[in-house]
Amino acid sequence: MDDRALMDQKRLPGARKWARSMLMAAAMLLPAMASAADVPSGGTISVSMQEDASGQAGAADAFVDAATLALSDKGFTLLDDGHAALVMELVIRASEVGTGTGKVEKSNSDLMPGGVSGAVGSSFSLAVPSGKTRHVALERTELEMRLHRRGDAAVIWSGSAVTVRPADKRDSAAMALCNALLRAYPEQPETVIGVP
Repeated sequence: MDDRALMDQKRLPGARKWARSMLMAAAMLLPAMASAADVPSGGTISVSMQEDASGQAGAADAFVDAATLALSDKGFTLLDDGHAALVMELVIRASEVGTGTGKVEKSNSDLMPGGVSGAVGSSFSLAVPSGKTRHVALERTELEMRLHRRGDAAVIWSGSAVTVRPADKRDSAAMALCNALLRAYPEQPETVIGVP
Protein backbone atom coordinates (compact mmCIF):
# COMPACT_ATOMS: atom_id res chain seq x y z
CA MET A 1 0.00 0.00 0.00
CA ASP A 2 1.51 3.34 -0.95
CA ASP A 3 1.57 6.48 1.20
CA ARG A 4 -1.24 8.14 -0.70
CA ALA A 5 -3.74 5.27 -0.12
CA LEU A 6 -2.75 5.21 3.56
CA MET A 7 -3.47 8.95 3.92
CA ASP A 8 -6.91 8.54 2.25
CA GLN A 9 -7.81 5.78 4.71
CA LYS A 10 -6.90 7.99 7.67
CA ARG A 11 -9.08 10.86 6.38
CA LEU A 12 -12.05 8.65 5.60
CA PRO A 13 -13.61 8.46 9.12
CA GLY A 14 -13.61 12.27 9.41
CA ALA A 15 -15.17 12.67 5.99
CA ARG A 16 -17.87 10.14 6.82
CA LYS A 17 -18.63 11.94 10.07
CA TRP A 18 -18.90 15.29 8.25
CA ALA A 19 -21.13 13.83 5.52
CA ARG A 20 -23.39 12.20 8.11
CA SER A 21 -23.79 15.46 10.04
CA MET A 22 -24.62 17.33 6.83
CA LEU A 23 -27.25 14.74 5.91
CA MET A 24 -28.83 15.01 9.36
CA ALA A 25 -28.96 18.82 9.11
CA ALA A 26 -30.57 18.59 5.67
CA ALA A 27 -33.10 16.05 6.95
CA MET A 28 -34.16 18.45 9.71
CA LEU A 29 -34.49 21.43 7.35
CA LEU A 30 -36.35 19.68 4.52
CA PRO A 31 -39.69 19.13 6.34
CA ALA A 32 -39.87 22.82 7.29
CA MET A 33 -39.05 23.90 3.74
CA ALA A 34 -41.46 21.37 2.25
CA SER A 35 -44.35 22.46 4.47
CA ALA A 36 -43.93 26.11 3.42
CA ALA A 37 -43.80 25.04 -0.24
CA ASP A 38 -46.93 22.85 0.16
CA VAL A 39 -49.18 25.86 0.80
CA PRO A 40 -50.72 26.73 -2.58
CA SER A 41 -51.14 30.35 -3.59
CA GLY A 42 -54.05 29.66 -5.95
CA GLY A 43 -56.09 26.98 -7.65
CA THR A 44 -59.57 25.56 -7.19
CA ILE A 45 -61.01 25.53 -3.68
CA SER A 46 -64.28 24.81 -1.92
CA VAL A 47 -65.41 26.07 1.48
CA SER A 48 -67.19 23.78 3.92
CA MET A 49 -68.44 24.10 7.47
CA GLN A 50 -66.85 21.48 9.71
CA GLU A 51 -69.20 22.17 12.60
CA ASP A 52 -71.43 24.98 13.74
CA ALA A 53 -71.08 25.30 17.48
CA SER A 54 -72.60 28.76 17.51
CA GLY A 55 -76.15 27.57 18.00
CA GLN A 56 -77.35 30.10 15.43
CA ALA A 57 -78.85 28.86 12.18
CA GLY A 58 -77.64 31.76 10.00
CA ALA A 59 -74.06 31.78 11.29
CA ALA A 60 -72.82 29.09 8.91
CA ASP A 61 -74.02 30.91 5.80
CA ALA A 62 -72.48 34.22 6.90
CA PHE A 63 -69.07 32.61 7.52
CA VAL A 64 -69.08 30.53 4.31
CA ASP A 65 -69.96 33.65 2.30
CA ALA A 66 -67.23 35.71 4.00
CA ALA A 67 -64.59 33.00 3.50
CA THR A 68 -65.61 32.56 -0.13
CA LEU A 69 -65.18 36.28 -0.79
CA ALA A 70 -61.82 36.48 1.06
CA LEU A 71 -60.42 33.44 -0.78
CA SER A 72 -61.60 34.82 -4.11
CA ASP A 73 -59.71 38.06 -3.33
CA LYS A 74 -56.59 35.92 -2.76
CA GLY A 75 -56.83 34.49 -6.29
CA PHE A 76 -58.54 31.15 -5.65
CA THR A 77 -61.25 29.81 -7.95
CA LEU A 78 -64.28 28.71 -5.92
CA LEU A 79 -66.01 25.45 -6.88
CA ASP A 80 -68.66 23.23 -5.29
CA ASP A 81 -67.70 20.51 -2.81
CA GLY A 82 -66.20 17.44 -4.46
CA HIS A 83 -64.88 19.25 -7.53
CA ALA A 84 -62.10 21.45 -6.10
CA ALA A 85 -58.49 20.42 -5.55
CA LEU A 86 -58.42 22.14 -2.14
CA VAL A 87 -60.90 22.32 0.74
CA MET A 88 -61.03 25.11 3.34
CA GLU A 89 -62.83 23.87 6.44
CA LEU A 90 -64.37 26.40 8.80
CA VAL A 91 -64.96 25.76 12.49
CA ILE A 92 -67.00 28.31 14.45
CA ARG A 93 -67.07 28.48 18.22
CA ALA A 94 -69.42 31.14 19.59
CA SER A 95 -70.57 31.89 23.11
CA GLU A 96 -72.39 34.73 24.83
CA VAL A 97 -70.12 36.73 27.11
CA GLY A 98 -72.55 39.25 28.59
CA THR A 99 -74.16 42.48 27.52
CA GLY A 100 -72.94 45.86 26.40
CA THR A 101 -74.47 49.10 25.25
CA GLY A 102 -74.98 50.08 21.66
CA LYS A 103 -76.43 53.10 19.92
CA VAL A 104 -80.01 52.93 18.77
CA GLU A 105 -79.90 52.92 14.99
CA LYS A 106 -81.45 55.88 13.29
CA SER A 107 -84.49 55.42 11.09
CA ASN A 108 -84.23 55.48 7.32
CA SER A 109 -84.69 58.68 5.33
CA ASP A 110 -87.74 58.76 3.07
CA LEU A 111 -88.59 60.78 -0.03
CA MET A 112 -92.21 60.70 -1.17
CA PRO A 113 -94.30 62.51 -3.76
CA GLY A 114 -96.64 65.27 -2.49
CA GLY A 115 -98.97 64.26 0.30
CA VAL A 116 -102.18 65.85 -1.05
CA SER A 117 -103.65 64.58 -4.30
CA GLY A 118 -103.36 67.11 -7.09
CA ALA A 119 -100.64 69.04 -5.20
CA VAL A 120 -97.25 69.75 -6.67
CA GLY A 121 -94.08 68.99 -4.73
CA SER A 122 -92.76 66.29 -2.48
CA SER A 123 -92.13 65.59 1.15
CA PHE A 124 -89.23 63.93 2.88
CA SER A 125 -88.19 62.82 6.30
CA LEU A 126 -84.64 63.05 7.50
CA ALA A 127 -83.22 60.54 9.96
CA VAL A 128 -81.70 62.19 13.02
CA PRO A 129 -79.62 60.28 15.58
CA SER A 130 -81.58 59.85 18.79
CA GLY A 131 -78.60 59.74 21.14
CA LYS A 132 -80.24 56.80 22.92
CA THR A 133 -78.51 53.55 23.79
CA ARG A 134 -79.78 50.02 24.21
CA HIS A 135 -78.47 46.85 25.79
CA VAL A 136 -77.08 44.31 23.33
CA ALA A 137 -75.92 40.73 23.82
CA LEU A 138 -72.18 40.33 23.21
CA GLU A 139 -70.88 37.22 21.52
CA ARG A 140 -67.32 35.87 21.54
CA THR A 141 -66.75 34.24 18.15
CA GLU A 142 -63.68 32.20 17.23
CA LEU A 143 -63.11 31.10 13.66
CA GLU A 144 -60.62 28.39 12.77
CA MET A 145 -59.72 27.76 9.14
CA ARG A 146 -58.05 24.51 8.01
CA LEU A 147 -56.80 23.98 4.47
CA HIS A 148 -56.21 20.50 3.04
CA ARG A 149 -56.18 18.80 -0.30
CA ARG A 150 -59.36 16.99 -1.35
CA GLY A 151 -59.23 13.37 -0.22
CA ASP A 152 -56.29 14.00 2.14
CA ALA A 153 -56.92 14.76 5.81
CA ALA A 154 -53.45 16.28 6.39
CA VAL A 155 -53.80 20.00 7.15
CA ILE A 156 -51.39 22.10 5.07
CA TRP A 157 -52.40 25.52 6.46
CA SER A 158 -54.45 26.62 9.45
CA GLY A 159 -55.19 29.69 11.51
CA SER A 160 -57.55 31.00 14.19
CA ALA A 161 -58.99 34.43 14.92
CA VAL A 162 -61.32 35.67 17.66
CA THR A 163 -63.53 38.71 18.20
CA VAL A 164 -66.20 39.96 20.62
CA ARG A 165 -69.08 41.81 18.96
CA PRO A 166 -72.83 42.29 19.34
CA ALA A 167 -74.65 39.06 18.52
CA ASP A 168 -76.73 40.78 15.84
CA LYS A 169 -73.58 41.82 13.90
CA ARG A 170 -72.64 38.29 12.80
CA ASP A 171 -72.09 39.20 9.14
CA SER A 172 -69.54 41.91 9.96
CA ALA A 173 -67.83 39.61 12.48
CA ALA A 174 -67.55 36.86 9.85
CA MET A 175 -66.02 39.22 7.30
CA ALA A 176 -63.57 40.71 9.81
CA LEU A 177 -62.39 37.28 11.03
CA CYS A 178 -61.92 35.85 7.52
CA ASN A 179 -60.05 38.93 6.30
CA ALA A 180 -57.78 38.93 9.36
CA LEU A 181 -56.88 35.26 8.87
CA LEU A 182 -56.23 35.48 5.15
CA ARG A 183 -54.57 38.92 5.07
CA ALA A 184 -51.02 37.49 5.19
CA TYR A 185 -51.80 34.15 3.46
CA PRO A 186 -49.86 31.93 2.66
CA GLU A 187 -48.00 32.83 5.86
CA GLN A 188 -49.45 30.82 8.72
CA PRO A 189 -50.35 32.71 11.89
CA GLU A 190 -48.49 31.35 14.90
CA THR A 191 -51.04 32.52 17.48
CA VAL A 192 -54.75 33.25 17.62
CA ILE A 193 -55.37 36.63 15.96
CA GLY A 194 -57.44 39.08 18.01
CA VAL A 195 -59.82 41.18 15.93
CA PRO A 196 -61.33 44.33 17.49
